[in-house]
Amino acid sequence: MKRIAYLCLSDGWGGLEMNQLRNALQMQKRGHDVLLITNSSSPVAKAAEQDNIPIHIVDQKAKHYQWLFAWQLASKLLKEGRRDLFFRNNRELSIAASVQFFSSGRVRSHYFMEMAMGGIRTQFFRTLRYKFIHTWVCPLPYLVNQVKQQSRVAENKINLIHSGVSMDRQTYLNPIEARNKLGWPTDKKIMVVVGRIDPKKRQRFIWESFCQRLSLNELLVFVGAPTPDQDSSYHTSLLESIKSHPKSNQVLWSGFHRAMDLVYSAADLVIMAADHETVGMVTIEALFNDCIIVGSKNGGTREIIETYGGGLCFMPNDQNELNQQLDSALQGHVPSINRSLFEQHFDFNYVCERVETEILGS
Repeated sequence: MKRIAYLCLSDGWGGLEMNQLRNALQMQKRGHDVLLITNSSSPVAKAAEQDNIPIHIVDQKAKHYQWLFAWQLASKLLKEGRRDLFFRNNRELSIAASVQFFSSGRVRSHYFMEMAMGGIRTQFFRTLRYKFIHTWVCPLPYLVNQVKQQSRVAENKINLIHSGVSMDRQTYLNPIEARNKLGWPTDKKIMVVVGRIDPKKRQRFIWESFCQRLSLNELLVFVGAPTPDQDSSYHTSLLESIKSHPKSNQVLWSGFHRAMDLVYSAADLVIMAADHETVGMVTIEALFNDCIIVGSKNGGTREIIETYGGGLCFMPNDQNELNQQLDSALQGHVPSINRSLFEQHFDFNYVCERVETEILGS
């Protein structure tokens, strides 16, 4: 049993924050003593309380050169015998590196990378910061290559461990049952868009593509909500565009769902059109639930689909190709998923075993 601290100072509620919480919960179930360090008003704090994950409340934003906070955090972790700090937000790199520095390496910082490098990161101050990160865990092979090409992170620190999904689900709903539970129509072809309502997720691009489709038997469902306390003008503008369009009766706003297995079971397919989805957890979760993915040909979604099957890709700014791929998917012309390989890599039990042996045991 290890005593592990999870750092999550974000006030958002997206894949990164959800993954941090999911991993803490899974490691807790495996007998480890976990502690989530977060802000009191954050969505992840509220979700952690619901999942009975111990939390340590701070009043801190994720930014560079927070040396006093890092020193205080290092002191707390040492006092409690917590020797491993997990984090996923690249804006927390400076804090995590400082914790390892102020603890003289007795608290080891482990970066689970879910945000792209964003360009060359070989500057002296970044290289120095990276020296105080004990391990750098990449969830997909292309990110391993990105780290090696765009930074000077020591290669012996870089690990490839996929993001996990729980495969312990006991019951499977057919689409009709799932739609009835959600209150969705049972006589439509349903295309679902999952994620926070945000320009980077490109819901407007999907909507504009959907406007070109002639079928009256299709329903576009947005599952998600804007990030709390952030500018909602994109969401408002999109709502107004849809409301005034003749196809507005073919759009459903479904809000945020915790039971996403219902959503994937109810959908004919999921559209992922994000500008650049580093990991693509929606893609992973949809494939696990036997739901077809039609995704942008970039980032994690591209690599997952091309490696495991189960979906189709389109060029990110090509609405015609998106609609062509939607037609192909609805007609069943989709490569079969390599389920045995997929489950081997993404099963949470396998992922946690590797974290225990390769990260905590290193």
